[in-house]
Amino acid sequence: MNILRVRPGRLAPRDAVFVYDETDRHLSHIVAVYCFADDGTAPLTTREVREWARARLGHSPLFHRRLRRTPFDLDLPYWVPAPVANTADHVFLDAPGTWSAAQTRIAELASARMDLVKPPWEFHVLDRVREVPGLGTATVVVLKLHHSVCDGVATRELEAKLFGDAPAPEVELGGDDLIGAAVRTAATVLTAPARFALGMVRTRAPGDGSAVTQQPVTRFNRDIHAPLTMNVVTLPMTEVRAVQAACPVRVTVNDLMLTTVSGALAAYLAEHDETPETSLAAMVPMSMRGVAQWDSVNQLTQMFVDLHTDIDDPVRRLLAIGESAKRAKATAADPVTLRTESRVETAPALLLRAAGWARTLRRFDEATSVPLSNTTISNVPPVRDDLRFAGRPLVRVLGALPIHDGDGLRHLITSQGAELTITVTTNAVMMPDPEHYGDLLLSSFRRLADAVTAQGAVG
Repeated sequence: MNILRVRPGRLAPRDAVFVYDETDRHLSHIVAVYCFADDGTAPLTTREVREWARARLGHSPLFHRRLRRTPFDLDLPYWVPAPVANTADHVFLDAPGTWSAAQTRIAELASARMDLVKPPWEFHVLDRVREVPGLGTATVVVLKLHHSVCDGVATRELEAKLFGDAPAPEVELGGDDLIGAAVRTAATVLTAPARFALGMVRTRAPGDGSAVTQQPVTRFNRDIHAPLTMNVVTLPMTEVRAVQAACPVRVTVNDLMLTTVSGALAAYLAEHDETPETSLAAMVPMSMRGVAQWDSVNQLTQMFVDLHTDIDDPVRRLLAIGESAKRAKATAADPVTLRTESRVETAPALLLRAAGWARTLRRFDEATSVPLSNTTISNVPPVRDDLRFAGRPLVRVLGALPIHDGDGLRHLITSQGAELTITVTTNAVMMPDPEHYGDLLLSSFRRLADAVTAQGAVG
């Protein structure tokens, strides 16, 4: 018999950062959304949904651990085993009616801070949602996890188990180990400064202390003054692949999507007479799996890619973005960068906590520039096609990124089967017309496709 043994353990520093950095204005969670075809069966009941969830909790330790922070944050937080006494604290059933109402509910979930007193996971099932574009009626399942327990790639691995047909292992919970944790905390307090100093010496590299690249500020790089809104745009994967195949040089789907967002963002700002003097940039998460060996559940780093919004020609912009993305990837994988990145692994908990606190003090309403990027564009791996929920087949996957002060326009790109989905999160103060921005994304992709096709015909 397979057994999942859940034991206490200290968070890796990279994972603890998501705890220390979190505030009500800088949320640290993942919201994954799955649409399952509704076959006209009877409405789900709360009992059915909670029984479905309970039968799958053996697939991961994250369902059975809660966070414990040490006194005064002298050491990194710990995960301690915690039984799921009541699934009512984690699993919820709702019937919002239309897709518009469901989007509002998903936006609310993306905006709500998680309670780390209990295991940081939630299932929200939105049953029989009508008027879902391209689908009609669907059952929508929202999986919400704190970022300290996984990243986007790990979420994909988890959902393959949750919505697959393999039975979950039995769960065996270990003890709390309060004495061991206290001893480790005391030892850490004594040794952490020396370890960090040694780590700084070992990871010293040319360019340390160089200035952070500043970007022109836009309306999306201010403080958040309104609730989150979301809008979903879909593209046929056949068209995306056709554009990729017709390009004069090798480009990735990610390059095409960066170019699509670049064109839409430039057009939106131009419509408001807010074209910046210089190009904008995007923060693009990059998986470090296979590149570096990190002792953390979050295996991501941040790339900063020039969007070349100052280039009007779509093909020239695509080629420029492709080169900028290649350079950003090479920089992220460079041994010098990896050595510098490894400093967090020896950073004392108090230093990580202080850095998180300092970030909360940053205000953007009066800023004349912003560091590194103007928007987030995250592209997560595709999902298996054979997944199901309560007998209903999976037909669409998307997600909602919480917005932050200084980063009020975020894009999450997913693919499932025959379509690619761009989920845009922002708010009504920064963007009162998200549907129009969705149209601009479609127009930007069509313009790029036409330009690539025309160039290929001329060539």
